[in-house]
Amino acid sequence: MIDYFLNDLKKLNDAHLKEGEAIMKAFGGALYPFDLLAFAVLNRSMSLVSGFITLMRSDNFVASAPLIRLQLDNFLRFGAGWLACDPHKFATAILKGTFVRNLKTRDGKKMTDRFLVDHFSKEYDWIPSVYNNTSGYIHLSEKHMFVNVINLNSKERTSTYKISDRDEHLPEEVKVEAIKAFAEITKLVLHRAYSWRCTKENPPGFEKKT
Repeated sequence: MIDYFLNDLKKLNDAHLKEGEAIMKAFGGALYPFDLLAFAVLNRSMSLVSGFITLMRSDNFVASAPLIRLQLDNFLRFGAGWLACDPHKFATAILKGTFVRNLKTRDGKKMTDRFLVDHFSKEYDWIPSVYNNTSGYIHLSEKHMFVNVINLNSKERTSTYKISDRDEHLPEEVKVEAIKAFAEITKLVLHRAYSWRCTKENPPGFEKKT
């Protein structure tokens, strides 16, 4: 079952290339600052997909779980561009090294991670849960202490731990859930890229000549 979902996820890599090419060609091939951000997001996303698949196939859950959080970061910060007064100024600021958390929405709110999580959770209610759970794998936390427990026997007062780069002891359903979450976030990233392409091709207030 794990192979089935990983193979499904791998198919999304082609979509990254198609969206990137479509954005490049949109509006007669004109290049805008937000295009550069979109390309960076697609490149990072595709790299994360490949890395996640490789690690999951190696049964390295501890190293693959943080990538879910990084892919969610892709979606949240790319999506933040739709909240800015000017997406091109937003992209340019990032290019100059400004942290997204220091940029503001149209109504003056700082786009911190917490703000973005709360904002996008109105449409996708699972985001806070995924954000919180996967953040625990970014920094050393209790998750790393629990994930290496192989067995606990309260009667005999014994416990077994593992030190290994493989997590074969974890239930298959845990791994499948992780793959599904990663795939769902990746689809959101691709949808945002598609949305930008449509906006670029049909900018507000511009009427194409026929």
